[in-house]
Amino acid sequence: MKNKDKRTAMWTATICGCLCLLAVGAGVVWQAMDFKDTLPQTSQSQAMENQMSEEDLQPVTMAKTPTVDETKLQREKQSNDGGEAPATKQNTTPKANTGAEPVFAYPVQGEIVMPYSIDCAIYDPTLNQYHTSDNVSISAEAGTAVCAAENGKVKEITKDEEKGNSVAIEHDNGWLTTYSQLADDLSVQVGEAVTKGQAIGTVGEPTKYTVALGSHVEFAVAKDGETVDPEKAVQE
Repeated sequence: MKNKDKRTAMWTATICGCLCLLAVGAGVVWQAMDFKDTLPQTSQSQAMENQMSEEDLQPVTMAKTPTVDETKLQREKQSNDGGEAPATKQNTTPKANTGAEPVFAYPVQGEIVMPYSIDCAIYDPTLNQYHTSDNVSISAEAGTAVCAAENGKVKEITKDEEKGNSVAIEHDNGWLTTYSQLADDLSVQVGEAVTKGQAIGTVGEPTKYTVALGSHVEFAVAKDGETVDPEKAVQE
């Protein structure tokens, strides 16, 4: 009986030893396989990192700015090839007016009996009221020659009850002079060129709208359609 128990114990111990050896062997094999699977991945990651590092370290190529000589050669080549040269920026600044401004003179010599005033009303003794004035009234005896204030050309001749006969002369650079309260015996006609100091007519009798001023000439000056004080425009 005892011998039987001993044999049973030996077989049990032998079987247990074999199972332990198998477990240890399986563990070793499993670790080996796991190490094999992880090794390529690590190598692959390192390879990718190395590649990225190499790309980051690649030298940057800077664009070379052409020299003046190279630019000239390029333009000459474009001209020879029939190509168009780059458009240059045009100067849009308007050119200054190089024409000389007219130098005006009074059409007659005399006292100014009605001044120029467009900013405030002045008293009119004929109408007995206040109003603005876009000209000066220069006292002169009837029959006195009225002269052109500057070289120019007769633009128009008109006649009305308020101003009597009027002659308008246009000058260079947008200037215009007008002479009113003239007699009927005018010396010029529309379109005629006149010179400074040339007689264009004579002082007439004042109209009923200006009779209180006595015989006189109304002298008006304008620049580009805007009235100008004749006392400021006259330079002599």
